Amino acid sequence: MALSPHSRRDFLNPKTLGRLAATLTGGELAPPQSEGAGEGWLYKFRREAMATRFEILIEVIDADLAPVARAGLDRIDRLEAQLTVYRDTSEVCGLNRSAFEAEVAVEAGLFELLGLSRALWEETEGCFDVAVHPLLVAWGVFKGPRRTPSPEEIAAALEVSGMDKVVLNPERRSVRFSRPGVGINFGAIGKGYALDRVAEEVRAGGLEHFLLHGGHSSVLARGSSTWEAGWLVTVVDPTNWDHPVAKVRLSNEALSTSSERLETLLAGETSHVLDPRTGRPLEGDLFSVTVKTPSAARAEGLSTAFLVMGLDKTLEYCKKHPDVGVLAVRRSPQTDGVEMVHAGIPEHSLEALL
Repeated sequence: MALSPHSRRDFLNPKTLGRLAATLTGGELAPPQSEGAGEGWLYKFRREAMATRFEILIEVIDADLAPVARAGLDRIDRLEAQLTVYRDTSEVCGLNRSAFEAEVAVEAGLFELLGLSRALWEETEGCFDVAVHPLLVAWGVFKGPRRTPSPEEIAAALEVSGMDKVVLNPERRSVRFSRPGVGINFGAIGKGYALDRVAEEVRAGGLEHFLLHGGHSSVLARGSSTWEAGWLVTVVDPTNWDHPVAKVRLSNEALSTSSERLETLLAGETSHVLDPRTGRPLEGDLFSVTVKTPSAARAEGLSTAFLVMGLDKTLEYCKKHPDVGVLAVRRSPQTDGVEMVHAGIPEHSLEALL
């Protein structure tokens, strides 16, 4: 998903990014949706962090709160410094180094994120797992180059992977690893967590209506835009970024998409997504999964898990969790094209385009 130059409410494919005439740095006025529109002007603020781009969109009538929006984006820099596995000074790197040798007390927000990650791991029967850093190292996902490890290397990485080897102590707000070599990596949930924290900060500063996105794959909306109820987000066909498959209206909700890479789908190559249960590339039936739920962190984590779980188990999960909606894109059994399957998203919030 990416920002469209034609509709400031919509998220479209990454190809359209290159067509944007102006980059949005310290805060820039974006034009209305269409020529002659009397409303719909927005301010946008951008921050590069977590190897991606974060943006917050606020209404022009809230221009006096622009410092609040910028301060909210500052929070992302602090979160990256805490959560990244690419800086030895981060709290997560310190945890990975020390949590087998001794119990490690962690910051409250980090402990909350670990608790959410454990809950998602349990709910998805291991299809979502942040304790997979050894597997990411084995496959060259961490720092590269990408490689195919031997069966013995995969088995060795699996021995020290998995949330079952992470012990959380709520009373001490501490973490302990049950085996040496275990490692945490929040790559599949960190952007969503950052969006949730930024939203908390800017709302505390007085902003009530805004749209946040991180990496054009996770979106969080609060309140409404001035010209309609909620904020409209467009989901695209992962095999053709120029073709939207649905529009979803968000208000006080988040949306996150996980998908196979376009080159993987077009070439029929091995998936770039690892199944944390097997340590091997995913062999699933889904091209992309978009999840709608109140929390951006939960939406991002579940979109990753559902891609691994497959359609049937995903639909079962949504039946048990009414606050979770899903929109899945897969190859059509009847044609060479794609089809969309959705559940848990109210009709008034969804416009199917397939």
